[in-house]
Amino acid sequence: MRHKIITLILAVVVIIIIGNVVGGGGDSETTSKTSSSSKAKTEKTYNIGDAVKTEKTEVTVTKVEDRDTVGTQYIEKKASDGGTIVAVQYTIKNVSKKPISSFSIPTVKLVDADGTSYDSDIDASTTYDSDIDASSTYATETKVNNSKILSDLNPNIKVTGVKAFEVDKEAYAKGTWKLKFSNDVIVKIK
Repeated sequence: MRHKIITLILAVVVIIIIGNVVGGGGDSETTSKTSSSSKAKTEKTYNIGDAVKTEKTEVTVTKVEDRDTVGTQYIEKKASDGGTIVAVQYTIKNVSKKPISSFSIPTVKLVDADGTSYDSDIDASTTYDSDIDASSTYATETKVNNSKILSDLNPNIKVTGVKAFEVDKEAYAKGTWKLKFSNDVIVKIK
Protein backbone atom coordinates (compact mmCIF):
# COMPACT_ATOMS: atom_id res chain seq x y z
CA MET A 1 0.00 0.00 0.00
CA ARG A 2 2.83 2.40 0.91
CA HIS A 3 4.58 1.69 -2.41
CA LYS A 4 1.41 2.56 -4.34
CA ILE A 5 1.14 5.95 -2.61
CA ILE A 6 4.81 6.77 -3.16
CA THR A 7 4.53 5.67 -6.79
CA LEU A 8 1.45 7.87 -7.28
CA ILE A 9 3.20 10.90 -5.76
CA LEU A 10 6.29 10.37 -7.93
CA ALA A 11 4.10 10.01 -11.02
CA VAL A 12 2.38 13.33 -10.27
CA VAL A 13 5.75 15.07 -9.75
CA VAL A 14 7.10 13.66 -13.04
CA ILE A 15 3.96 14.81 -14.91
CA ILE A 16 4.32 18.33 -13.47
CA ILE A 17 8.00 18.48 -14.47
CA ILE A 18 7.25 17.26 -17.99
CA GLY A 19 4.39 19.77 -18.28
CA ASN A 20 6.70 22.64 -17.27
CA VAL A 21 9.41 21.59 -19.70
CA VAL A 22 7.02 21.09 -22.63
CA GLY A 23 5.02 24.23 -21.77
CA GLY A 24 8.13 26.38 -21.61
CA GLY A 25 7.93 26.78 -17.86
CA GLY A 26 11.71 27.06 -17.54
CA ASP A 27 12.77 30.55 -16.44
CA SER A 28 9.50 32.48 -16.59
CA GLU A 29 11.07 35.65 -15.17
CA THR A 30 13.56 35.89 -18.03
CA THR A 31 10.87 35.08 -20.58
CA SER A 32 8.53 37.67 -19.08
CA LYS A 33 11.21 40.37 -19.03
CA THR A 34 12.27 39.64 -22.60
CA SER A 35 8.72 39.67 -23.95
CA SER A 36 7.71 42.76 -21.99
CA SER A 37 10.78 44.75 -23.03
CA SER A 38 10.27 43.87 -26.69
CA LYS A 39 6.56 44.61 -26.30
CA ALA A 40 7.30 47.99 -24.69
CA LYS A 41 9.40 48.94 -27.72
CA THR A 42 6.55 48.22 -30.14
CA GLU A 43 3.66 49.65 -28.09
CA LYS A 44 2.45 53.08 -29.06
CA THR A 45 1.37 55.63 -26.50
CA TYR A 46 -1.65 57.75 -27.43
CA ASN A 47 -2.91 61.11 -26.13
CA ILE A 48 -6.15 62.29 -24.56
CA GLY A 49 -8.77 62.59 -27.30
CA ASP A 50 -7.20 60.00 -29.63
CA ALA A 51 -9.64 57.31 -30.80
CA VAL A 52 -7.61 54.09 -30.55
CA LYS A 53 -9.01 51.19 -32.54
CA THR A 54 -8.18 47.58 -31.68
CA GLU A 55 -9.59 44.36 -33.08
CA LYS A 56 -12.83 44.59 -31.06
CA THR A 57 -12.98 48.05 -29.53
CA GLU A 58 -12.33 51.72 -30.02
CA VAL A 59 -11.13 53.47 -26.85
CA THR A 60 -10.98 57.24 -26.32
CA VAL A 61 -9.93 59.00 -23.12
CA THR A 62 -12.06 62.15 -23.18
CA LYS A 63 -11.24 63.94 -19.92
CA VAL A 64 -8.73 63.78 -17.05
CA GLU A 65 -8.91 65.92 -13.92
CA ASP A 66 -6.65 66.22 -10.86
CA ARG A 67 -8.97 66.97 -7.92
CA ASP A 68 -9.11 67.20 -4.13
CA THR A 69 -12.74 66.00 -4.03
CA VAL A 70 -15.28 64.32 -6.27
CA GLY A 71 -19.02 64.12 -5.86
CA THR A 72 -21.96 66.36 -5.14
CA GLN A 73 -23.02 68.31 -2.09
CA TYR A 74 -24.80 65.20 -0.78
CA ILE A 75 -22.23 62.54 -1.61
CA GLU A 76 -18.60 63.61 -1.59
CA LYS A 77 -15.26 61.80 -1.50
CA LYS A 78 -12.21 63.76 -0.36
CA ALA A 79 -8.65 62.75 -1.14
CA SER A 80 -6.70 61.38 1.82
CA ASP A 81 -3.95 63.48 3.41
CA GLY A 82 -1.12 63.82 0.90
CA GLY A 83 -3.25 62.39 -1.89
CA THR A 84 -5.03 63.62 -4.98
CA ILE A 85 -7.85 62.09 -6.99
CA VAL A 86 -7.19 61.57 -10.69
CA ALA A 87 -10.65 61.48 -12.27
CA VAL A 88 -10.90 59.99 -15.76
CA GLN A 89 -13.68 59.82 -18.36
CA TYR A 90 -13.39 57.52 -21.38
CA THR A 91 -15.50 55.86 -24.05
CA ILE A 92 -15.40 52.29 -25.32
CA LYS A 93 -17.13 51.33 -28.56
CA ASN A 94 -17.63 47.79 -29.85
CA VAL A 95 -16.31 47.89 -33.43
CA SER A 96 -16.62 44.14 -33.97
CA LYS A 97 -19.57 42.28 -35.46
CA LYS A 98 -20.29 40.30 -32.26
CA PRO A 99 -21.34 41.29 -28.74
CA ILE A 100 -18.49 41.64 -26.24
CA SER A 101 -19.09 39.98 -22.90
CA SER A 102 -19.09 42.27 -19.88
CA PHE A 103 -16.10 40.28 -18.62
CA SER A 104 -14.17 41.06 -21.83
CA ILE A 105 -14.78 44.82 -21.93
CA PRO A 106 -11.41 46.51 -21.38
CA THR A 107 -10.58 47.62 -17.85
CA VAL A 108 -8.26 50.51 -17.01
CA LYS A 109 -5.40 51.11 -14.58
CA LEU A 110 -3.38 54.20 -13.83
CA VAL A 111 0.35 53.81 -14.45
CA ASP A 112 3.25 55.74 -12.94
CA ALA A 113 6.10 55.30 -15.43
CA ASP A 114 8.71 56.26 -12.81
CA GLY A 115 7.87 53.65 -10.17
CA THR A 116 8.83 50.08 -9.40
CA SER A 117 7.51 47.34 -11.67
CA TYR A 118 4.63 45.28 -10.28
CA ASP A 119 3.09 44.54 -13.66
CA SER A 120 5.08 42.42 -16.10
CA ASP A 121 3.42 44.19 -19.05
CA ILE A 122 4.90 47.59 -18.23
CA ASP A 123 8.59 47.86 -17.42
CA ALA A 124 9.54 50.01 -14.42
CA SER A 125 5.97 50.97 -13.60
CA THR A 126 3.53 50.90 -10.73
CA THR A 127 -0.07 50.26 -11.69
CA TYR A 128 -2.94 51.58 -9.62
CA ASP A 129 -6.45 50.18 -9.42
CA SER A 130 -9.31 52.64 -9.27
CA ASP A 131 -10.73 53.77 -5.94
CA ILE A 132 -14.24 52.26 -5.83
CA ASP A 133 -15.71 54.94 -3.53
CA ALA A 134 -14.23 57.83 -5.52
CA SER A 135 -15.21 56.25 -8.85
CA SER A 136 -18.85 55.75 -7.88
CA THR A 137 -19.02 59.25 -6.36
CA TYR A 138 -17.46 60.74 -9.52
CA ALA A 139 -19.97 58.80 -11.65
CA THR A 140 -22.82 60.28 -9.59
CA GLU A 141 -21.37 63.78 -10.01
CA THR A 142 -20.80 63.61 -13.78
CA LYS A 143 -23.92 61.62 -14.72
CA VAL A 144 -22.10 60.38 -17.84
CA ASN A 145 -21.29 56.81 -16.76
CA ASN A 146 -23.35 54.29 -18.75
CA SER A 147 -20.78 51.50 -18.74
CA LYS A 148 -21.81 47.86 -18.77
CA ILE A 149 -21.62 45.92 -15.52
CA LEU A 150 -23.29 42.60 -16.28
CA SER A 151 -24.55 42.93 -19.84
CA ASP A 152 -22.84 42.55 -23.19
CA LEU A 153 -21.62 45.47 -25.27
CA ASN A 154 -23.36 44.99 -28.60
CA PRO A 155 -21.83 45.89 -32.00
CA ASN A 156 -21.57 49.63 -32.77
CA ILE A 157 -22.62 50.61 -29.23
CA LYS A 158 -20.47 53.13 -27.37
CA VAL A 159 -20.47 53.50 -23.59
CA THR A 160 -18.87 56.09 -21.35
CA GLY A 161 -16.97 54.99 -18.28
CA VAL A 162 -15.50 56.93 -15.39
CA LYS A 163 -12.77 55.97 -12.95
CA ALA A 164 -11.10 57.80 -10.10
CA PHE A 165 -7.68 56.90 -8.75
CA GLU A 166 -6.21 58.18 -5.49
CA VAL A 167 -2.44 58.69 -5.68
CA ASP A 168 0.32 60.59 -3.94
CA LYS A 169 -0.11 64.30 -4.74
CA GLU A 170 3.62 65.08 -5.05
CA ALA A 171 4.34 62.06 -7.24
CA TYR A 172 1.46 62.96 -9.55
CA ALA A 173 2.61 66.58 -9.79
CA LYS A 174 6.11 65.70 -10.98
CA GLY A 175 5.80 62.35 -12.74
CA THR A 176 4.76 60.98 -16.11
CA TRP A 177 1.39 59.22 -15.90
CA LYS A 178 -0.51 56.99 -18.30
CA LEU A 179 -3.69 54.96 -18.44
CA LYS A 180 -3.33 51.33 -19.50
CA PHE A 181 -6.38 49.51 -20.75
CA SER A 182 -6.46 45.71 -20.60
CA ASN A 183 -6.58 45.60 -24.43
CA ASP A 184 -3.03 47.08 -24.47
CA VAL A 185 -4.11 50.63 -25.27
CA ILE A 186 -1.84 53.10 -23.43
CA VAL A 187 -2.81 56.78 -23.17
CA LYS A 188 -0.48 59.45 -21.77
CA ILE A 189 -2.45 61.72 -19.45
CA LYS A 190 0.38 63.75 -17.91
